[in-house]
Amino acid sequence: MAVIISDTGPLLALAGVGQLSLLQILFQQVLIPTAVWQECQAQSDGAALALAQAQQQGWLVVKTVAAPQDFPVCLGNGEQEAMQLAAEYPTPLLIMDDRLARREALQRRLTFVGTVKILWVAQQRGVITDAVSVLDTMAANGYYLSRQLLEQASQTATDIDGYN
Repeated sequence: MAVIISDTGPLLALAGVGQLSLLQILFQQVLIPTAVWQECQAQSDGAALALAQAQQQGWLVVKTVAAPQDFPVCLGNGEQEAMQLAAEYPTPLLIMDDRLARREALQRRLTFVGTVKILWVAQQRGVITDAVSVLDTMAANGYYLSRQLLEQASQTATDIDGYN
């Protein structure tokens, strides 16, 4: 089974609009480091509850990682630990949206996709009917991702077919 690792932002964004189950449908299991779990549980809201339920169901798995080293200080603990966890596997797929974190992942030769790519694939596979409306709902919740990214998602080299 392929290893999928997520950062905090995509989890909270998907959970915040009731679409967290997309990850389970597409990948069956998602790993997150302890720092991401702590960031996800920092608020007492519906997203935190949905993530706690996913963890209890066993498809969202919290992993402890060694203390991250040699990361830029501009990256958050969750981003650092997600990349640190990814480095422990031969061909993981990271889900992350933060531009600086993605730049660091590129330098470390880690494969990643963003939330927009996940939505695009989910729409292509008929799991959701309208990725744009999900993006609009995310934006209304304060998590903005460009609609242009959705157009570009079909053209990016990273695909998730080998990861599900």
